[in-house]
Amino acid sequence: MKRRLYWVFLGLPIVIAACSQTVSVLPTATTEPPAVLTPSTSTTTSTTTTTSAPATTSAPATTSAPTTIPLTTTVVPYAGYISDLYSDQEVWLCWPGKLEDVCGRDQTATAIYADGTLEVIPFEKALNPEVDCFYIYPTTSGDRTPNSDLIPDETQEINTVWAQASRYTEVCDVYAPIYRQNTIPSLLGVIEVPEGVNTYEIAYADVLDAFKHYITTANSGRGFILIGHSQGTSMLRRLLVEEIDQNPELRERLISAHLIGGSIAAEGKDFETIPACKEKNEIGCVLAYVTFDENKPPPNNSYFGRARQDGTPALCTNPASFNEEGKAMLNPFFPSEGQKRLSPESTAEVTTPWITYPDFILGECIDNGTFSYFSVEFLSDPSDPRTDSVGGELTPQWGLHIVDVSVALGDLVDAAHAQSEVYLETN
Repeated sequence: MKRRLYWVFLGLPIVIAACSQTVSVLPTATTEPPAVLTPSTSTTTSTTTTTSAPATTSAPATTSAPTTIPLTTTVVPYAGYISDLYSDQEVWLCWPGKLEDVCGRDQTATAIYADGTLEVIPFEKALNPEVDCFYIYPTTSGDRTPNSDLIPDETQEINTVWAQASRYTEVCDVYAPIYRQNTIPSLLGVIEVPEGVNTYEIAYADVLDAFKHYITTANSGRGFILIGHSQGTSMLRRLLVEEIDQNPELRERLISAHLIGGSIAAEGKDFETIPACKEKNEIGCVLAYVTFDENKPPPNNSYFGRARQDGTPALCTNPASFNEEGKAMLNPFFPSEGQKRLSPESTAEVTTPWITYPDFILGECIDNGTFSYFSVEFLSDPSDPRTDSVGGELTPQWGLHIVDVSVALGDLVDAAHAQSEVYLETN
């Protein structure tokens, strides 16, 4: 059961146990999250059309964007680009129309109220949506290699994508590629990475290849939302900097970027032309947050809550209220497997694959001058039949990283709705 709980909710402890390690292997002397990519600083950007898949044994050359790129005449992005690798739908976990589309699975949920009442909530998938979502999943592979393979595991990549991205199909067509990510054993340092191999460069090469292939073969000029968590957020942050920030054509298609569980600079300072979202109906912007229990704020050596470049407090967007101050009630969604759901004394039965807890979690962005983070309060009551905990705790440095997306998934989808409507009205 613990193993299933880990994989559904992206947790690290179970993998640590499976690797005969303990939580103590996590770094404690650094404030930089080990799962977050540090962008490279090369001075050229690759725009070459290619059909070859990236190598798996060595890091491709760094192709970071220069600090300033002059705007040029609008051109068709990546014209003629076809990926050898991502032409095969088997390396996409979500691709509209695919027979085994992970994002097409049952989304029916059960609302569990404080008095123990249960209500089944049907899911309404968007029919012929006019916008897309491009999603990159977090560190979830337990492969004992520096980079993962391209064979998805039901309890790892597949469940992770389903838990984080599939509910966005209420708004958009979701595209979710498999990529050769930096694995959990590599992240924790329990396996050796060969000299000269940059695991994050290999991962990013796949993400970029997949994005280019999606743009040229499936996007058809539609607006898109970028969605990522943890390592996925790192990948998409770099994609925004190097491929979208200074490309007018792609920037016009960017509805928003939901970059969760990483440390994005406040006010959109990571980017030159892409601001932070201040309103629910703002488009062409970035929303981001990292989650901590209000009773357990980030410690001094926290992995999250500070910008990568200068250590200033990171961007925090409350997806339920945006620029409104104070606590807001959140709309969480969790896969039901692995959740405690109800107290042991309850005899009620949940049969749907998803659950939600109405009026149970409050969220508020806090900036204490050192860290900026999404502080959540659980309205636990030992006397009611509902669970008092949704899990998600690792070590203090990680906060509630495992449930970053789940605690406000309904709000994130609602924001995607609002932003997509505005985009379609203005385009």
